Amino acid sequence: MFNQLDPAQSGETIAIIKTNHGEMRARLFPEIVDEAAQNFIELAKQGKYDKAPFHRVIKGFMIQGGDFTNRNGTGGHAAGGPSSHIGDKYDSSLTHLRGALSWAKTAMPNSIGSQFFIVHPEEGTHFLDHPTKGGPADGYTVFGQLFDGFDVLDTIATVKVDRGDRPLEDVIIESITIETVA
Repeated sequence: MFNQLDPAQSGETIAIIKTNHGEMRARLFPEIVDEAAQNFIELAKQGKYDKAPFHRVIKGFMIQGGDFTNRNGTGGHAAGGPSSHIGDKYDSSLTHLRGALSWAKTAMPNSIGSQFFIVHPEEGTHFLDHPTKGGPADGYTVFGQLFDGFDVLDTIATVKVDRGDRPLEDVIIESITIETVA
């Protein structure tokens, strides 16, 4: 039976997220949320995340990054190229737990581009899940789960930020490598 918190299994796709604060490793779930996970995989393979910042950090909530065009949370696009976006994909087996990778978006449908966030706290973020009632714009799409590097997540989540939740010192995604577990 699938468990989001299980360690990476043989044959699974993982992401190695190297930052200037250390390395995090995450399972990705293309077999569950297909296009949502595949978008991240393709952007990483295209090198779009290389040198992009975590531009928004809220201790006890999440760290957000992936704006490779404007580097401030106003840009980016899906793997299909400039101006491309994808829609939400929800599966009840995936939820916003500590270490969940989820897509940032606007309130508009089909507005997922390249920006993602990693959930920081142990509890209290299930309000980000898609509700049982309402439309797809009411929740966020989980597409991966950290299994290693929680110390790095904690370090990034506690950097000093300004009033706009922007780190005072750059927090950079040096690279994201996609691998298959042997």
